[in-house]
Amino acid sequence: MRTERAKRIAVVGSAANPVTKAHREFAEVLTESGRFDLILWLPSGSRLDKPDLVSSEHRVCMTELAFNEAWRKKQPTKFEIDLREARGASIPTAILLREFEQEYPDAEIIFATGVDVLVPRPEYGGKCEVLHHWREGESLMKNWTFVVLPREGYPHPRLLQEKGEIPAHFIVLERTVGDISSTEIRRRIAHGEPFDDLVDPPVAEYIRAHKLYQ
Repeated sequence: MRTERAKRIAVVGSAANPVTKAHREFAEVLTESGRFDLILWLPSGSRLDKPDLVSSEHRVCMTELAFNEAWRKKQPTKFEIDLREARGASIPTAILLREFEQEYPDAEIIFATGVDVLVPRPEYGGKCEVLHHWREGESLMKNWTFVVLPREGYPHPRLLQEKGEIPAHFIVLERTVGDISSTEIRRRIAHGEPFDDLVDPPVAEYIRAHKLYQ
């Protein structure tokens, strides 16, 4: 007798400061992978380590423009924007995942991330960002499943898996996501340089209309 697999939910956190074309590409890699039943995209709350964040209201609006209803309807996987974190202070990933586990007891909760936070770094004593900086980082790596996307300019996650630097149970997708930096966009805007090639047109219009990052 065939047993159905558990529903799979991918959880993605993003500062969205601002939302870039790479963010949408990241989302499309997930929705087109055929691996998930639901993608939950969470704009982050306020963060002490990111004092240059514009208000959550602006970041939520830019997120909704980038992932608008027309775009969501075209996706082969259900995609929702979850605002629980945007309402206040940023929630540590470990706590968020436990919340989702309680809300979806019959589902497998999977955290989606780019490989950049999993690359060992000399400045972290050979640890990756998750192990060095994140709350309960060791538990996250051991007890939860991540889906990892390759990124331009970083080692491929399969190579890191072969070297034992990321867990074997992590899911690796093959499509590489472009490396568009929100920091670079903010720098360009502050210096009056063109940035339209890095964000979707509605997001660019919103940034100009509200004079963000100037």
